[in-house]
Amino acid sequence: MSKNILLAVDAASHDPARHVLAAASMTRDLSRDSGDHVIVLHVHEFATGRFGRIQVDCGESEGEGVVEKVVSELQAEGVSAEGEIRETRLGHVAAAILHAAKDHDARLVVLGSSSRTDLPRVPLGSVASRLLHMATWPVLIVPRTDAHAEPVQASATAGADQG
Repeated sequence: MSKNILLAVDAASHDPARHVLAAASMTRDLSRDSGDHVIVLHVHEFATGRFGRIQVDCGESEGEGVVEKVVSELQAEGVSAEGEIRETRLGHVAAAILHAAKDHDARLVVLGSSSRTDLPRVPLGSVASRLLHMATWPVLIVPRTDAHAEPVQASATAGADQG
């Protein structure tokens, strides 16, 4: 019996950014192997204040564009996929993602990591960090891929020279 995988995407920097593409690629591979249905989710974040309600996550319809692009690419690869847009208050994106995962009975939540380190986000916390701490089911954080980055390899003789 197939289930659902929730792929959370953002539109903060590029169209779509490398971390979104890496997460979509991983989700495609997972869903092709399992036959799972993929829900591609973007959450619009709004701040409310003296001047009304303002969308702060991305420009007008950028999130919808990323969702449509990822869904169409997954479907072109033979993956059952659909898009969804939700809204939340400023600072509550992780909770909105987890509510969507519960609503869709997702067996896995997938999110691309947009940075190399959490150090700049430690005081505020990133969406990925919050997901990991709040979730009660599996969350897969896919590291972003850099064309110039080389994987770290352990040396077979690293411990042999000490002694």
